[in-house]
Amino acid sequence: MILRRWQSVPALVTCVLLTLSLAGCSKQPASPNSAAPTNQTGTRVKIEVLISALNNLPTDPAMDMIKTELDTKLGIDLKITAVVGDEDYKNQRNLRLASNTSADLFYVDRRDMIALSQQGSLLDLTPYMDKLQATKQFVGGDEAMKTGTVKGRVFGIPKVSPAPQFTLWLRQDWLDQVDRQAPVTIDELLQVMKAFTEQDPDRNGKKDTYGFTGNPQFNALDQIFGAYGTTYPGKFYLKDGKLVNSIYDPQFKQALGFVNTMVKQGVVDPDFLANTKVQHKDKAYQGQVGLLNFNWPVVVNSDAAKQIKTLQPQANWVQIQAPIGPGGSYNGYDDVGARSIAVMPASLQNNSEKLQKVIALLNYLSSTEGSRLVQYGLPGIHFKLDGDTILPTEKINDVVYSHLYQLIGRDEMTYLRTKFPDAEPYYRFAIEQPRLKVYDAFIELPPGFNAVDANRYIMEETFKFIYDKRPLSEYDDFVHTLEKTYRYDLYMEAARKQLVEQELLKQ
Repeated sequence: MILRRWQSVPALVTCVLLTLSLAGCSKQPASPNSAAPTNQTGTRVKIEVLISALNNLPTDPAMDMIKTELDTKLGIDLKITAVVGDEDYKNQRNLRLASNTSADLFYVDRRDMIALSQQGSLLDLTPYMDKLQATKQFVGGDEAMKTGTVKGRVFGIPKVSPAPQFTLWLRQDWLDQVDRQAPVTIDELLQVMKAFTEQDPDRNGKKDTYGFTGNPQFNALDQIFGAYGTTYPGKFYLKDGKLVNSIYDPQFKQALGFVNTMVKQGVVDPDFLANTKVQHKDKAYQGQVGLLNFNWPVVVNSDAAKQIKTLQPQANWVQIQAPIGPGGSYNGYDDVGARSIAVMPASLQNNSEKLQKVIALLNYLSSTEGSRLVQYGLPGIHFKLDGDTILPTEKINDVVYSHLYQLIGRDEMTYLRTKFPDAEPYYRFAIEQPRLKVYDAFIELPPGFNAVDANRYIMEETFKFIYDKRPLSEYDDFVHTLEKTYRYDLYMEAARKQLVEQELLKQ
């Protein structure tokens, strides 16, 4: 579904796209909560964690040294179940909750956390927070825990937010072939797209290239909307101290008009709407497109670089600044309250032994020793220490799956500088790009408002406007239907009230 972008936190979107290990280093000391090696029967306690990820663990369990170490330290038998794709992950998560076969730890966004807590599906962690102090401090203390709290009760542990990774990437070798400079403005960006489409930038004598592609479910158009000072439809942000939803922002309509022009001029990949997963990546690797919103590991990671070099030896992908437009220059948006939240099923309260082991696991991952383990692997094998400095060994790539064990996140910059020192210009460029702050994660859906149906309608009509299936002259009619049929007015009213109550918006 096209609306998936607006129902998931960036952190899950990031798990879907990462193809390498990214992790961080914590300085918070903590113990495994004095966990015994095994239980009273001498067997390890089985713990399952359900995550969304593209890759999986080593096929040979004997090669999974991180699991072996965690199991030995904590007296557990840890199983990581990775599901490819956010939608499939959510379906499996919900199915298992409904059938009382839930994993012992899994992930939700704030909106789903609120809904599941109201249904009684999640364990109330409030009584256990004294035992989770190490974990609480690792993820950011009281301020961070607001994201995992509903009406004073704690239902989840927000993961440490990963550093932004996405920026516009452009084929510099194509730009040279069509004799153009890197685009600075939104209009210059369109001209580069046209040149990539019409001027045979790969010099193969065929009309088989396009200026632009991406995943419309995710973030393909972030920089386009950002040039108009807005976001994908339906996000809440502040302008001049006033709350604005992009649906009601006049510049959003202008942005739709610009993307419609892109489509009319034929610069967009004709299968754009069919890019539901990572098809856009394959098209870029194969030399079909010259511009798209990419995350740096997909280009810079050694495996990715080798693949690009094999398929397109002459390809030279470079990062460019978000284009300047009538509304400024934004690389996208940052939902300041949106974090992937680790939660436990309510049924876990009936198994105190397993619950204590899950708590011990989280606290151990919050310790210096535990966080280093799931970032770099085993000391003396995958890394060495020079004081507090991590020195990777030649075997550190044996644990490229380590990010699957980073259940509460990482210190991004410490890890990135340690693991990918040569890539610092790329991740620093991504981190420093300007982004609009949005506040959707702090808004609870009001009774009578069905977000799924409303978002489906919004995205269907958005792409009708973009693809000339509905004229922009009917935009006001679209908003009217959204309010009267889908009760978007209730959502707007609730957003204003709740953000004022949380002191994020002035009365």
